Amino acid sequence: MTPACTYRPIMDDSATPILEVANVTKRFGKFTAVNDVSFKIADGEFFTLVGPSGSGKTTLLRMLVGMEKPTTGELRLRGKIVNDLAPNKRPTCMVFQSLALFPHMTVGKNVEFPLAIRGERESERRTRAWELLKLLHLDPNRYYDKNVTQCSGGERQRVALARALAYDPDILFFDEPLSALDARLRKTLQKELKDIQRSTKKTFCYVTHSLEEAMVMSDRVAILRAGMIEQIGQPDEIYASPKNAFVAEFMGEVNLLDITASGGTTAEWDTGRKPLVLNLPAPLDAGTKRKLLIRPESLRFIDPGETAGNTVPVRILNQFSLGSRVQYHVEVVPGCTLTVERLREERASGTDTILGWDLADSQILES
Repeated sequence: MTPACTYRPIMDDSATPILEVANVTKRFGKFTAVNDVSFKIADGEFFTLVGPSGSGKTTLLRMLVGMEKPTTGELRLRGKIVNDLAPNKRPTCMVFQSLALFPHMTVGKNVEFPLAIRGERESERRTRAWELLKLLHLDPNRYYDKNVTQCSGGERQRVALARALAYDPDILFFDEPLSALDARLRKTLQKELKDIQRSTKKTFCYVTHSLEEAMVMSDRVAILRAGMIEQIGQPDEIYASPKNAFVAEFMGEVNLLDITASGGTTAEWDTGRKPLVLNLPAPLDAGTKRKLLIRPESLRFIDPGETAGNTVPVRILNQFSLGSRVQYHVEVVPGCTLTVERLREERASGTDTILGWDLADSQILES
């Protein structure tokens, strides 16, 4: 999967962050849910925390919004420590997975609710609600007086976001708000969320287990595992240069080969049956065990007379059409398979063929 190409604000050491997480740890008894996590979020950035179940992303989010207190470490909002500040005292707002809309209210009244709590006049509330409904592609003439229970899932998502924006928070936090939607609607709302974030210039901090959501929407992504951050960076940076095998696998379908260095730039690939000698993109000390990463799109079928950094004979087991591309599952030896993706016009011919890749298209990774 290729990440979207967008302008991305960069959080560097010279920039003043809107939110800073400094060596934060959260323990529940003897269990450590978040372990010494540090990162900064720039003003106006779309920052996403992504990871598998149990990685600590939800616990971290609950601390960021004030629903949990860190065991150790500091949370700083515009330079002020907010560890003990209640959620309703922070200039932030959260969009929950459940949305938490008021079922007895109309769409308009749901959006106006935070403005009513603030004591704004009814005419001002209505004007602001209409502006936000238009921003969220909900025609106020149709939706303002409509009961929220009569709205579809996608419409309710938009209402929840409009209500959150009505608070005019410094940061909006999102707890997997699109997870219950069907795939097509989810894709539409991913793009709309990014468009809205760009147009409002608000800071979004988003939590998801979906790599696709993180790649499509985010300026930067933090990948968590077992309560710790494995890597932070722009989506295309992480995709091109994953820190380790866990990040590489999490970022999409990859081929990870178990290798043992022979010394210099050669290694033995443990295929499970017989070792195969491979050339490496960089030298390793003899006996060093690593993973060799090769993305499916970097593998190609070798024509007679063509050369490559590595070549292996394979048998094509199956192929799957992916629209403009074709994915192949090929067998190197029984029980050892690789995944290959080529353009439709580069289809393989026959069953038994030669597979190859250039050394520059492979990376040596820690496990």
